[in-house]
Amino acid sequence: MNTINSNELDLDKIISEYTPYIRTIINNMSNNNLSVEDKEEILADTFFILWKNQKNITVSFDSYISGITRNLVRERFRKKNYTYNLSDYENSIGYYDTENFLDKNFYIDNLRETFNSLKEIDIKIINMFYYFDKPIKDIAKELNLSEINVRSRLHRARKKIKKNFYKGG
Repeated sequence: MNTINSNELDLDKIISEYTPYIRTIINNMSNNNLSVEDKEEILADTFFILWKNQKNITVSFDSYISGITRNLVRERFRKKNYTYNLSDYENSIGYYDTENFLDKNFYIDNLRETFNSLKEIDIKIINMFYYFDKPIKDIAKELNLSEINVRSRLHRARKKIKKNFYKGG
């Protein structure tokens, strides 16, 4: 796990080292639904956000930079009203840090096991909220539930996922 001290940030080195990694994330998530210009803008925005927030990095650098990239891709899809299929993304995930491959697989298996333990309705709510970017109001209407019910189910599911994720390591 690479952690970074804000005093050690060498942006030129990071750009040269992480550009292929970020491009892989963008290409895997975009599934040919973004233009070359959009992809380049996301790449540039990732490094800009990294530079802007360099003093606030407290987690693994790989996780931080990939999180920024994924959020920017999702934001771009929202702006363009695109949706992407989670299963396409899951099947094309590439690992940049091969030393941590087994650890990441452990976390993925742990996460998958936690998801499988959730009720079907909670899985639907999580998918609609996080992967299809539907507002709680729309989820409630589509599933014929109250907004409060959707919020509380989402909260409990997140809490369970977080608990099991940290319990596993």
